[in-house]
Amino acid sequence: MTELLEILTSSQNILPEWILIIGILFLVVIISFQKDGSKWPYRFSFLLVLSYTFSASYYYENLPNEGIKLFGDLLILDKTSLFFKQLVALSTIVFLIHSRLFKYKFDGEIYFLVLCILLGLSFLAMTTNFLVIYVSIELVSISSYVLVATKNDKKNFEAAIKYLIFGATSSAIMLYGISLFYGIGHTLNFADSVFFKSIATNSALIIQIITFLFLAGLFFKIAAAPFQSWVPDVYEATSTPIISFLSFAPKAVGVLVVARVVQANFVNLNMVLLLIIFISLIVGNLAALWQTNLKRMLGYSGIAQAGFILIGVLKGPQTDFYGAFFYILTYLPITMGAFFLADLLKKQAGSDEMEDFKGIGQKNIFLGLNAVIIMMALVGLPPTVGFMAKLMVFSSIINMGEDMHSSAYYGLLIFGLLNAAISIYYYLKVPYFMLIKKSYNQPRYNPDFFLTVVLTYFSIALVVFFLYPDFGTEWVRKVLF
Repeated sequence: MTELLEILTSSQNILPEWILIIGILFLVVIISFQKDGSKWPYRFSFLLVLSYTFSASYYYENLPNEGIKLFGDLLILDKTSLFFKQLVALSTIVFLIHSRLFKYKFDGEIYFLVLCILLGLSFLAMTTNFLVIYVSIELVSISSYVLVATKNDKKNFEAAIKYLIFGATSSAIMLYGISLFYGIGHTLNFADSVFFKSIATNSALIIQIITFLFLAGLFFKIAAAPFQSWVPDVYEATSTPIISFLSFAPKAVGVLVVARVVQANFVNLNMVLLLIIFISLIVGNLAALWQTNLKRMLGYSGIAQAGFILIGVLKGPQTDFYGAFFYILTYLPITMGAFFLADLLKKQAGSDEMEDFKGIGQKNIFLGLNAVIIMMALVGLPPTVGFMAKLMVFSSIINMGEDMHSSAYYGLLIFGLLNAAISIYYYLKVPYFMLIKKSYNQPRYNPDFFLTVVLTYFSIALVVFFLYPDFGTEWVRKVLF
């Protein structure tokens, strides 16, 4: 009886997830009986995501600061999880708007898969339970594999197979790590005091190795090296709105789970994270230097961006993950704006090759200026909010270096600044071709001023949040652990 009451009480506190689950079931019915070319799956999905976002924003106004535990500690609902659920919901809305503005003729199954990813990430944001983490990641991963394979194209199928193989391998490694943790800790909740006491009796090195195995699945979703091999092919072959969504949503919630593991403090993970950060920055930046395809370049740069975000997750005496969370908040308009730009440039040039962008900015100066602002934000240059994001994570390194009296963090600071400087070359290559180089071929399409205006909203947001960052900083401060 007590367990039944716990289930009923907990169910009342996950209204957004119930809305999403019931909506997904209705969407299946709509897809089953729709006519070809029907817009109802899109319209219903848009209304469903808006309902989810509204309920996740206003249903929990009186949520206590310490959060509430649900279903016997399977889930934890706190302000941090709400913050990430809202960000993922916003990224889903941007995906739906992006696909509609560029007139992508997606089947209803695409919206079903995107909503399944949203559901998986919603539960993933609310848990410290190994089993719930694994099941949520598998829901996100399987839906992602199918999404990537939806285009009837050989290159697309090859990318999906590579994505599946690497994803299944990282999931297997992760599950092996979970099994070891369960054998040692006697519980599946890594935030439980029982788990902490059991872990404390074992060698720190062994726990670090097992934790690395467990984090493999998360690093795969974050696209951090050495789990990044799937990235360039998947980014190049997948439809731009889909990869825009996948480039942000799983990465954001994956970082949250890594932060929860670090916050649990059952082992010092700084050496593991430092290794991942160094490899990600090196692989991402050096590989991006040689890319000629814009989407592949954004894929490799996303690996480097994962390294920068993880800098803010390093554990110190006063760590609150402020830098990482603020970086993720700013990463939404930056990366999704970059993919919106990529789609607009493809419409103008007829390809994703940067050589074909020559002169487009001269014919459409507003598009060229938008490209400058968005690429400057990716680099982390003022006057864009990307500068604030980089400043936050680098400040956290300085503070840790002072508090822990370790030169390794100052070395990471120098290394990170050098990699940020390297990224100037490949990011600003896009506006360079658009504004400086002369066009050898006329653009395939006339300039689309409406889409340029929509893109301008991304650019305005990036500049305004730099000039008036209080909204973002205050929002992040309210949701820290």
